[in-house]
Amino acid sequence: MTSLLNILIPIILIYIGCKELIGSYLLSKRKQKISLLLNNENQEKKAPKKHVNQKNVAFEKIAAKNSVSLSFLRQFQEQNSWKIYAVIIVFSLFYLVNQIFSFIELDSSILTIAIFIIIVMVIFIPDRLLKRQTERRIRRISQDLPLVIDMMAIMVKSGMTVENGFRYLSTRVKPINKDVAAILERACLMMDVNGIELSIDLIQREVPSKEVRMFCVTLKRSISYGNSIYDALLDLSAEMREMQKLSIDEKIAAIAAKMTLPMMILFLAPCLVIVAGPVVMNIITVLSDRM
Repeated sequence: MTSLLNILIPIILIYIGCKELIGSYLLSKRKQKISLLLNNENQEKKAPKKHVNQKNVAFEKIAAKNSVSLSFLRQFQEQNSWKIYAVIIVFSLFYLVNQIFSFIELDSSILTIAIFIIIVMVIFIPDRLLKRQTERRIRRISQDLPLVIDMMAIMVKSGMTVENGFRYLSTRVKPINKDVAAILERACLMMDVNGIELSIDLIQREVPSKEVRMFCVTLKRSISYGNSIYDALLDLSAEMREMQKLSIDEKIAAIAAKMTLPMMILFLAPCLVIVAGPVVMNIITVLSDRM
């Protein structure tokens, strides 16, 4: 009876924790949709931000609209109640698996250590995952930006203004990169109210990427001084592609240094066994004969 209760109680706790966690997430998503419909996005309570890299917070808000996992991780970092549910779920899973397979004998000290490790994991691992996903999406934007710049240059060459080019790209670039489309949509909303220069400043401020800053500076310089936007955009896209090639060359060149130790382990160790094996066998044979 006791063993049955030790299995049933963790299952019940896992069910309750998952139900509350999923229910809280769905409720927050519904609140966000209602606030967007009512044009009252600032109504949300300002929870304290716990992100390590504060520069990426604005971009995280944009990218979260296109990623369920990123949206969940952002809200997980802001909601302390979700962390409590996660600790209950993970600890119950650990206890249930240990009761079924009997890996270790649980006592009060081991349970305390397990709870401490789980709390540390729940606090730090989501933040690391959030940071890695954000950095990966920023890298994807940097990789796809030369193609977007080429499209912008073609539209400017065909007679479209920069404003119309932004509006067109915000609807057509989604198959290439949804984050770029979301950034351009925000820029178009800003452009309708405050003009093209402030919308370019918004892009430069919200996306922490060197390529995006170069794109924004080129547009602002061309708009302010009347330079040829077409030629400037083509030169910029070519420069970005050259930078990407150089970064790839650096990674390829670094492979040789990284492979030195694995090569030594994989090749020198068998060679050492082949060379020293007969000598060791002869020594063992001589010693056994003397004995």
